[in-house]
Amino acid sequence: MLRMFNGLKRGLAALLLLFFVFSLSSCASSSRYQSQLNDFITHHNYAQAQSFLGDNPRLYGSRNTLLYFLDKGFILQLSRDYKKSIDTFEKSKSTFDALYTKSITGILSTWVINDYMAAYRGEDFERVMINIFQSLNYLMLGNLGEALVEARDVDSRLNLINSRYKANEKNAYKEDAFARFFMGILYEAEKTREGYNNAFISYAKAVETYESDYAGNYNLDAPIVLKENILAAAKFMGFMEFEKYRAKYPKVNFLSLEEKAKKAEVYLVQYNGLFPEKVENMLPVPFPDGYIVKYAFPSYLRRLYSTRAAIFSAKNKRNESFEAETQLGEDIGAIAIKNLDDRKVRFIAKEIARSTGKYLIERKQGETIRKRYGDTAGSVFKIFSSLFNIFTSNADLRSWQTLPAEIRIARLVLEPGEYDLSAVDLDAQNQSLGRIDLGKVNLAAGEKRFFVIRSVR
Repeated sequence: MLRMFNGLKRGLAALLLLFFVFSLSSCASSSRYQSQLNDFITHHNYAQAQSFLGDNPRLYGSRNTLLYFLDKGFILQLSRDYKKSIDTFEKSKSTFDALYTKSITGILSTWVINDYMAAYRGEDFERVMINIFQSLNYLMLGNLGEALVEARDVDSRLNLINSRYKANEKNAYKEDAFARFFMGILYEAEKTREGYNNAFISYAKAVETYESDYAGNYNLDAPIVLKENILAAAKFMGFMEFEKYRAKYPKVNFLSLEEKAKKAEVYLVQYNGLFPEKVENMLPVPFPDGYIVKYAFPSYLRRLYSTRAAIFSAKNKRNESFEAETQLGEDIGAIAIKNLDDRKVRFIAKEIARSTGKYLIERKQGETIRKRYGDTAGSVFKIFSSLFNIFTSNADLRSWQTLPAEIRIARLVLEPGEYDLSAVDLDAQNQSLGRIDLGKVNLAAGEKRFFVIRSVR
């Protein structure tokens, strides 16, 4: 009996060691911290969110450093601490890119237990979101040049994303219509012939992506502001270009670039809603010889929010009001869901291979224990190994949870002068959910100004 116990103890030791390593890697999960952060964001308690995160990249655990920098960079932007947000997002870029190019051999350990054993490497669309947020950071500081650097980086980043995948493995997210649209706005702000030419190219790419990609995958059409802007840019480019887009948008009114140069443009970027939550789909599978394995893979679950859009308002000294409603430019939640769904077959195949590999190793070990120490020891090992499989075969539920569900955009074209700006969140019945005072501004002819709000009701 003692011999059987010692043999069983050695057999279980390997399982317990792996379970201990798994526990250490999971106990510092980022999810509980991100849940608290989203609570702070919902109540606009950004100072508390900053204090909560502190200056500790290992807060989320050693394998979640990227998530920490992503969350912190976004919180700092919402706090209007744009310089620190820039510094933090640069760290997230460096971390992201280092993990992106890491050899696949560096994550083979994830096949032993689960994907939590590897560092969080980020999603393709999350990397482009960094560029968009950084562009806005620089715009808030009045640095159009650096904002354009971020815009140009989107192009090289999307090329890299598409070159990474085999033809039969490409994800739905190959292009970013909103990023292209936003790039065009920045190029146009240069107010040079080259800038207008680059703006037209970016707008055209955005229109193409909305029509050929976003409409089918995310049920999303080009925002009216993009249609207005590409008509203005196309008119600058020449007769043929203008005729093409005028035929496409015959009823859209617009101002030419010359006319806009005499006015001021004020853009409102609205971060709206809560990003979908990752949940686990699991299926315990009993094998004929008594072992149990668990197949687990992630999916996204939409989270409800009340804000449908926002009304962007400007009031001048004569008490005249000008309004525009935000339109959906980027459905980040839909992108995340579609991107994950496209990889579901690969997730399932990997999980089957991983779980089957565990089973084969455990079965061989169990047979050795049974032959040496008897059927009872073999049966006990089988029970413990099945429990090990159930508790450690988990889907990777990590994601950039503090992201908004969507990015909406509105634009006011105003005569130069002084204005009081505000935004009012609206629900599905167009009822007000609260007013946001954006302050007083003095606008000059030809100026483009940007404002950002976070709506999370």
